[in-house]
Amino acid sequence: MGTVMIIVLGVVAITVVSVLGDMATKIAQAKAKSRQAEGALPSGEVERLKERLALLEARVEDRDESVRKLQDEVRFVTRMLEDTSSQRPSK
Repeated sequence: MGTVMIIVLGVVAITVVSVLGDMATKIAQAKAKSRQAEGALPSGEVERLKERLALLEARVEDRDESVRKLQDEVRFVTRMLEDTSSQRPSK
């Protein structure tokens, strides 16, 4: 009897949590939509954000290129170390 009660309470608890979560999600979505309806960002602010985004994207591309170069250098050094270790006479 106790096990059945625990299972039933577990199912009820899961149901209540899911319903409350769904309600909270719907409320949050409604608030987000109402904020969007109140007014968008000023056009100057949007342009500033676009410029900043372009700058950040350029920095990411520069970093990616630097990482690629470092990876190539590591591969080269690894090959060089493998070549010298294979040429070394064994004792």
